[in-house]
Amino acid sequence: MKERLEIVLAGVGDQGLVTIAGILGEAAVREGRNACMSSSYGTEARGTFTKSDVILSDGDIDFIEATDPDAVLCLAQVAYDRYAPLLGEKALLIYDSEAVTPSADCRARQRGCPIASLGGNLAALGVLVALARPVAKETVVSLIEERVAARSLRPGSREAFEKGYSTAE
Repeated sequence: MKERLEIVLAGVGDQGLVTIAGILGEAAVREGRNACMSSSYGTEARGTFTKSDVILSDGDIDFIEATDPDAVLCLAQVAYDRYAPLLGEKALLIYDSEAVTPSADCRARQRGCPIASLGGNLAALGVLVALARPVAKETVVSLIEERVAARSLRPGSREAFEKGYSTAE
């Protein structure tokens, strides 16, 4: 695992990106790493561009936004169009193949998965964990189970995560 990892989760409001960013950050903290998250979204809660930046590091984190993302997850075309032209060859760009038409001009390593059909945001988290390896799968599964038991996540959340994970492997 890289010492410092910058991840951008982008889409439109009501896709649950803030939720999965929180899970990702908490998983990293449970594994003994530092984590921070920042989010921005339009004034309307649904349908406008939204993103969450998650920084995971073995050392101090001095800025809470991704400046050179290692991985970008795009769940909507508007998000893909914003990030694809900015990424270099080292970056991993994951996108929902049901919502995004990829560009051949993108220099990043690209991977499309049918995220919406697999279960939405938790499936997206599974794909991200399988491909980028920011945290251990077991840590995320444990957190999801805790949140389902506490009723902050719906039943079936673990299954959606597992579907995304196994599809990306």
